[in-house]
Amino acid sequence: MKKTISFIIIALMTCSTFAQNLFIGSFYVTTTDEEKLYGDGGDKWATRRNIICDMFNFEQPDVVGLQSVTEAQISNLTIRMSTYKAAKDILYSKTLELEDSGQVSEMPEGSTCFWAKLKKEGKTFYVFNVCFSTDSSIASASTTRILAAVDEINTETLPYFVVGNLGDNDKKTPYSRLSTRYQDCYKKAPVVSAEYGTVNNFDLEANHSADRFDFVFASKNVTVNAYGQLQYAYYTRESDGSYKRRLPSTHFPVMAKVTLP
Repeated sequence: MKKTISFIIIALMTCSTFAQNLFIGSFYVTTTDEEKLYGDGGDKWATRRNIICDMFNFEQPDVVGLQSVTEAQISNLTIRMSTYKAAKDILYSKTLELEDSGQVSEMPEGSTCFWAKLKKEGKTFYVFNVCFSTDSSIASASTTRILAAVDEINTETLPYFVVGNLGDNDKKTPYSRLSTRYQDCYKKAPVVSAEYGTVNNFDLEANHSADRFDFVFASKNVTVNAYGQLQYAYYTRESDGSYKRRLPSTHFPVMAKVTLP
């Protein structure tokens, strides 16, 4: 009997050690204008939007920062994802409480950052959702602004996350500066499922590089438990009667399972 009780206690301690109380990610949706630059008619928003909704309805993340997305697209998502709300381009579960939100001022033209202050199960945290310009000098200046803005807005020094697209890969200056200050969940997680780079351009057959353009960063007091890319796909029936396998966006969603302090 004592051995059984001891086993149960150890099992409970193990579960507690790896407990996840926040599932957070980043997703580059691809606007209806941008999608015209890639793929073909089967990759249109009207076709892929329900796939995206069903993907997140199944995964049930707490928060997802959206980039390259229009207000109309966000409206489409929240209608089908009825258990979610949006604070500008930050999608969050209705089980969370939105305490405040806003836009980072003085961002260099071509880059954006919206933020939300959220509470889950009594724990409050910030999410900063960034989308940087692909111009390297603008992206570098955007990094400087974000590093300052996080401290300006998060005056209570609460746990926080910086998620989004940096406009370039993880070998460039914006990434190196942010990863020095914050935890890169991809590198910190003991469990990782991400075999490819984060950009796919609607192309299943391309020889994709391992470059990462999309990130989930966490403050140093957050425990990172797991990280992964969601690599969902779907099929469309073509005019010749065949079926073609497709991807929901030009980028894969990147997600992290973490524990707040």
